[in-house]
Amino acid sequence: MISKKIIAAFVFSIVSFSSFSQVVYMKPHFGVKIGANTSYSVLTPNYTYLPKFQSHLHAGVFYRIRKNRWIFQPEAEYTVKGGTFKGATDLTANEVIRNNFNYFILQPTVGYVVTEGLTFEAGPQFGFKINSVNGPAKSNETSFSVGFRYDVLDALEDVSFAIRYNHGLSNVSASSNQTVTNNTFQLSVIYNWYKKK
Repeated sequence: MISKKIIAAFVFSIVSFSSFSQVVYMKPHFGVKIGANTSYSVLTPNYTYLPKFQSHLHAGVFYRIRKNRWIFQPEAEYTVKGGTFKGATDLTANEVIRNNFNYFILQPTVGYVVTEGLTFEAGPQFGFKINSVNGPAKSNETSFSVGFRYDVLDALEDVSFAIRYNHGLSNVSASSNQTVTNNTFQLSVIYNWYKKK
């Protein structure tokens, strides 16, 4: 027979771990994220090219502050946006244009905790061009992102996952006769540095 003391100790350890998990992720903390982008560029007007997706990497850091159900999370990130244009007419059939737009991103993200472990996130993105060759014609880009973050609260409490859609608001083309905007789907793996003492 298992003694009452062992059962009590086991129950106490579970309750303590659960309470610890619930408290620790509510504290302000730093974090890092890394993941993959799937992006495409929208060309308007477009009579000769088919837009195609491109895949790239992104990496960034953030500081997360929580007040009740509200989150404020300033972020800094390196990311690659842009997409591929493939020729769609007889004259451009063999032409492929790859837009690799490298940006340093600042984003003041605001979130709302829908239920513990799941946060809706949104906010503007301010991009600053890094590459000078074959990059976007404009130095800066403004966009808006929405998405969800999932926090693994128990066994992997330091780990989170996020998915976002980023919609470009700025024309990055130098031409006065057309606009090019960047749209990006982003999947991130996040590591949270919780202060556990």
